[in-house]
Amino acid sequence: MEVYAALVDNIDQNLARLTDTLEALGELDNTIIVFTSDNGGTGEGGLEGTRSYFSRFVHHPALPGDWTPDVDRDPALIGGPRSLVHYPRGWGMASNTPFRLYKGHTYAGGVRVPFVLSLPRGAREGLLTPGVRTQYQYVTDIAPTLLRLAGLERPAQRRGVTLQEPDGISFTPVLADPDHASTHPEQYCEMTGNRSYYRGGHKLVTLHRPGTPYDDSEWALYDIRTDLTEIHDLAAERPDLVKELSEAWEAAAWRNGVFPLPDGSGALARRNPAEQRLTRPLTLLPGTPELERYRSSRLVSLRSFEITVVIDGTGEGVLVSHGGQGGGYSLYVEDGRLHLAYNEYGVLHETDAGPLASGAHVIALTATAEKGLRWSFTVSVDGEVRATPPSVHQLIGMAPFQGISIGIDRKSPVSWPLFERHRSFRYQGTLRSVTYTPGEPGPDSPEAVAAALKQAAAAFE
Repeated sequence: MEVYAALVDNIDQNLARLTDTLEALGELDNTIIVFTSDNGGTGEGGLEGTRSYFSRFVHHPALPGDWTPDVDRDPALIGGPRSLVHYPRGWGMASNTPFRLYKGHTYAGGVRVPFVLSLPRGAREGLLTPGVRTQYQYVTDIAPTLLRLAGLERPAQRRGVTLQEPDGISFTPVLADPDHASTHPEQYCEMTGNRSYYRGGHKLVTLHRPGTPYDDSEWALYDIRTDLTEIHDLAAERPDLVKELSEAWEAAAWRNGVFPLPDGSGALARRNPAEQRLTRPLTLLPGTPELERYRSSRLVSLRSFEITVVIDGTGEGVLVSHGGQGGGYSLYVEDGRLHLAYNEYGVLHETDAGPLASGAHVIALTATAEKGLRWSFTVSVDGEVRATPPSVHQLIGMAPFQGISIGIDRKSPVSWPLFERHRSFRYQGTLRSVTYTPGEPGPDSPEAVAAALKQAAAAFE
């Protein structure tokens, strides 16, 4: 929590630097500053917290029993570049007090956040009246509000195509008049199966247990005009209002693409069929900027894959890297020897694949996806198998958090010892290309799970 406190202090100091600079430039008076948060405090750190956030954050229905949501890290490293920490769940509750629950829930602890807006000129001109507001507004209202304050109109068309109607509603009337009614009288919400619907002061909400059936008996009803902390459930007293608001939620959910809701199968993680093109072989050439993180993940996530590195001349340095201290892998040449570094959510595995003679070579790293969310790797040079290290847990979820780089290990390094010796370690030989060839989805992939469910359904029918 000291790291979190330091983060808040750092943001505070740098916001002051920003506003001081704007004032020095004579622009503060005419600048809109919005300070808010994306969600409430989180319980993702678990009861004890973690020094390996990406490992703790993984949510998969087939998570094996040997999965470790923490790594052994010297506490002195917490707050530095070698540790991706998360505070214990209790601090999330303290952060959200007096509201209930956390990020990921649709109770107030997950979705009610601070919001501060500053526009000095607007205060003088009557666009806003300083003070606190208690009216309900939603995050989608921010964009139309900023447009209105800036005196801009949202275009109805772009390149001749009519734009979708905006979800939000400007709350400039509420900024100007503290007594003005909310401009956003009702709103649906859904997050990982947790649902809610707000209308006119009443809020219908669920606390859904992952993997269990969805049932109308989950609904709780609160009057947040008098019960901001959502303690007094009125569902039994107002079944008519529960029915009315639950039907409104369902209509909004269909209209806004909320369905299907997540279930225990994990099949919801299946991607749009159009994303199949992202799993075609991809060749990267020297000088290519880091490949975007999501684009990179589609080449390796929950599947087998092969990386083929073609060099026309040997040298020292990193051939390919993907990820960083929170999880990743790299191939590099040091002291004339080829190495594989695999960072398993903070646990580093180094494999020596033997000497690399001078001249041209084709180096291959083959990953085979196995049951239990594991990868088995093989390192080959010119068709000769050089190393078969023990299997490791796959990098899934938010890891690797950085994209693929070739000829260098940018930003957070996969191997900290290598970084200490050589920093980003740009390859000094002649690198021709690096090709990723995605293989079949692994046995624990959403595609495999969905196929199994489809076969089971066919057998039942």
